[in-house]
Amino acid sequence: MSEYPYEDKIHSEDRVNYKTVFSSDRIKIGKVEAAFVESFIVKFEKENMEIKYEIPRLEIASIIDDRITLKLKESEIDEKYQTSSIEKSSK
Repeated sequence: MSEYPYEDKIHSEDRVNYKTVFSSDRIKIGKVEAAFVESFIVKFEKENMEIKYEIPRLEIASIIDDRITLKLKESEIDEKYQTSSIEKSSK
């Protein structure tokens, strides 16, 4: 497990079921490594790095079938990807 530049390592008890994250043009970005109350960690598929996304920066754009589409709040768009999708849990 790699170290994150902002804080601690993800411990095994912090893991959640993997969810796939896609860019707005439906390119697979990576997997959600762990989710916390105010953030979640995405492990990028093409690069060996992990990014922390602050949940308050995201808002739900749409809910269609089993997919929730999130987007960055308009006032804070400064990332490469403006929207991402996370599949809803079947639970």
